[in-house]
Amino acid sequence: MSSTESFRYQHIEELPGLVISAATLTEFHFQPHYHLDYHIGLLTQGSQHQKVQHKTLDLVPGKICLMPPGEVHDGSGRDNRIRHLKTFRVPAKLIQATLLDSQDRETHLQLAPSIIDQPAHHRSFLQLAQAFDPCQYASQLHKDTLWATALSNLLFAAEKKPLTLETFGLTNQQIHNIREYCEANLASKISLNDLAELCGLTRFQFIRRFQKQTGLAPHAWLMRLRLERACAQLAKPNAMITDIAADVGFYDQSHFNRAFKQAFGVAPSSYRS
Repeated sequence: MSSTESFRYQHIEELPGLVISAATLTEFHFQPHYHLDYHIGLLTQGSQHQKVQHKTLDLVPGKICLMPPGEVHDGSGRDNRIRHLKTFRVPAKLIQATLLDSQDRETHLQLAPSIIDQPAHHRSFLQLAQAFDPCQYASQLHKDTLWATALSNLLFAAEKKPLTLETFGLTNQQIHNIREYCEANLASKISLNDLAELCGLTRFQFIRRFQKQTGLAPHAWLMRLRLERACAQLAKPNAMITDIAADVGFYDQSHFNRAFKQAFGVAPSSYRS
């Protein structure tokens, strides 16, 4: 990361789990990864490519990128010009709460990765980020109104289509079992044999089908799960970073720090502050 690049994360107390990040980027590229929450991204300067589901999504100012949980994607600039990226990390429970606010909408909506080309929505999320800035001293009513309006309108505009299961991939139940097992054993060593046996497959079959289904090798997927869980624990002000590293399966804090900074652009201590 060059000296001109930076990342800043803001945890929103009024909406537990919501994190707003602002990044200034030139050469920084996001390697293939996924999230456990919904990510809503927008640019105020520059442009960015994101590859997901064998497609390329082009993000430019005035547009919004919606990335649902579990979707493996990357991110890179079209050139080395400066780009300013703002991202809203939204837990699924906040998405469901917004859907429940509207009686004419189903609450089990499946949202696909998509680009929403509506400048009004882009402006709404910029206004929302500004309202959550502590220096603005916005009233709670104002923030609540902006949040409900911006998110609700975005969900109305987003593509609504179920994601298809590729042939010879894993079943939804197998993916669920893997996720459940890894969550329950995150602090322990999780082996390839364990995961393959969980699916009733040989190790080779499991690797091939898992990667076809998720777009990531098993170890890379598990690493991301550990880091995502670390983000949630870092929101607890009294939790020691050494304890968090151990809780999510890192036996060496320096390894945890390197992996976290590579994924999020800042050290765990900076993400927390």
